[in-house]
Amino acid sequence: MRPGTLALPWTLGFAVAYALLAVAARLTVVDGQTVSLIWPGAGVAMLWLLAESPRHQLRVLVPLTVIHATISWLTDAPGAIVVLGALSLAFQTWLTVALLRRWCPSLLGAGGAESFRSPRTLARVCGAAAIGSVAGAIVGSGGVLMSGAGWDAWVPQAWFARHFTGILVVGCVGHLAWEWHTQHLPPRARGGSRLELALLWVVSLAVLVAIFFQPLPLVFLVVSLCVWSAARFPTYLAALHALSLGMGGLVLTLVGVGPYADLGSPLEQALLPQVFLVAVLLTGLGVGTLSDRIDELVARTARAQERAAEQAALLAEMTESMDEGLVVVDGDGGIERSNGASRRLAHRVLPGAPDDVALAALVDRVVNPATENTGVLRAELGVGDVQVPLDSGEEIVLAVSRAVLPARRGEEDRSAVLLVLREVTEHRKGLRPLVSFASTAAHDLRGPLTAIRSWLGLAAEDLDADSDTLVALQRAERASGQMAQLIDDLLAHALAEAGDLVAEDVPLTGADGVLTLAGELLGPDDVLEVPGRLPAVRADRLAVRQLFANLVDNAVKYARPGVPARIAVTAHRQGSRVVIDIRDNGVGVDEHERTLIFQRFHRSDTVRAGFRGTGMGLSICQTIVHRHGGSIECLAAEPGPGSVFRFDLPASEDDLGDVVPLRDAPRAARASA
Repeated sequence: MRPGTLALPWTLGFAVAYALLAVAARLTVVDGQTVSLIWPGAGVAMLWLLAESPRHQLRVLVPLTVIHATISWLTDAPGAIVVLGALSLAFQTWLTVALLRRWCPSLLGAGGAESFRSPRTLARVCGAAAIGSVAGAIVGSGGVLMSGAGWDAWVPQAWFARHFTGILVVGCVGHLAWEWHTQHLPPRARGGSRLELALLWVVSLAVLVAIFFQPLPLVFLVVSLCVWSAARFPTYLAALHALSLGMGGLVLTLVGVGPYADLGSPLEQALLPQVFLVAVLLTGLGVGTLSDRIDELVARTARAQERAAEQAALLAEMTESMDEGLVVVDGDGGIERSNGASRRLAHRVLPGAPDDVALAALVDRVVNPATENTGVLRAELGVGDVQVPLDSGEEIVLAVSRAVLPARRGEEDRSAVLLVLREVTEHRKGLRPLVSFASTAAHDLRGPLTAIRSWLGLAAEDLDADSDTLVALQRAERASGQMAQLIDDLLAHALAEAGDLVAEDVPLTGADGVLTLAGELLGPDDVLEVPGRLPAVRADRLAVRQLFANLVDNAVKYARPGVPARIAVTAHRQGSRVVIDIRDNGVGVDEHERTLIFQRFHRSDTVRAGFRGTGMGLSICQTIVHRHGGSIECLAAEPGPGSVFRFDLPASEDDLGDVVPLRDAPRAARASA
């Protein structure tokens, strides 16, 4: 049976099952009473409506009402009870199923494909059954009152108890059977064997007989058997076990055997065993669903561990296949992890040494290099580049990136450091001659160009204002001015790309801050918005000054016509870096141009027609940021118009706070070596 529109055989099966259970229930009507003592058909009604499509509920409710009314009429129930009893059952079933479909969408028949798998779901099912049974008891008790039969406070309680018991006993166990036969269920983790199951049933039968065939109230002993069953076997088998115990107690009570048989009225004799049945069943279901939940969490944890192991293996393969060397230095300076490329570099430094000793020596030379092996004295080396001398007399150049890794829980003061080592020996060898040539060529061109501009200016002074020759000379003078600006930009770019860099703490704000100096480029109506204090950076002062000057000048130059430039600067620490945003309200940059504008001589379509420039300013900015180990990007201002230039620079060591300085790592590395 699958959830959806029921086939005719299933519909007939449910109808016959309900009719038979209704007849059996009506046989429990005792003298002086008008209603039966039990009503297991309430559970069949719930399952029948759950199995039917929500769009065709009348296909269940109508025949259910007719069958109930017919059985009641044939068994001499009063007319009011026949009518209101049938209506109460239909309303109770509809309300219970409606609540289940709303509260428990994972259930079979409610949109899902499982039964009770957690205590929360079981509690919601019990809540829906209780609300539906209360509604049915109100309507059904009204029928008893209208029939003129004996009505007292026990009538609504008994009506509620028999229907609630029927829904839980037949409905819940039937729903578990539905799942058992339609779904593939995993076995219980650390479950019991068939021999243990047989032993459980034998012991349970013996305990049940011992409890009900002696006068002492020892029914609580059954609870331990339910816990044993639910903890060791699937919930469906545990529910059948609990149902058998509870039904055994109910039947023995009805035939006059057991501690409940001596109660005064037949109604009390039937009500208390039903409470016993519900308690036993809920104990089994509660422990069973809790065990299901634990099994699910255990399985989920095992799957997560498998995925984590697979990802760790994949990450290990990826790092081993990388050309860049990776070294993780722990808080004590020891080498925590490394990959194949880093070990190969280490063995070039100390051939034949053990891995840990060679790696410690490599880290020592990389993090604490001699001054003559860094970009301070070697123009072709950028910030982060280190020249490592080898015992063979050769030298290799490594581009070094460093990042402070998050500290493990409980070790906040012992952060690890990740070193990324990339060999750039051949690239740096060929860079310096090119840089020197570009710098020399640009410098040599400035002299003749200055002379040309001077002679053009003198010649223009001797011509009449309306002379055609004067117009030509002025055009030539403007062209020479553009050529001079281009040469200045080329010199600035050459200096940014390969000039000597001296790293020091550079404040962004304050009297000596680079933003204060950049503010001198503003026009009378332009505004530069800077917070009171921004984090300082560890970089070359002249390069950073040029970087901010170019970006501020860029914002002023490309302001919208008639709108004063408004520039807002923000910055925050992120690990060992300072991330800086410079936002303007200018003409902005189209999305497809935001990566191209950093290329040399590139000018976007937005500014080419209306603004002068060489297209070198942002390329210079990118070079400066890259040489300091960072990146720069252009973003759209939200809300616009304008642009946001975001880049990062090394943080000042005075502002590192709890971050472990990288310069401390090699000392520990030497100690471990």
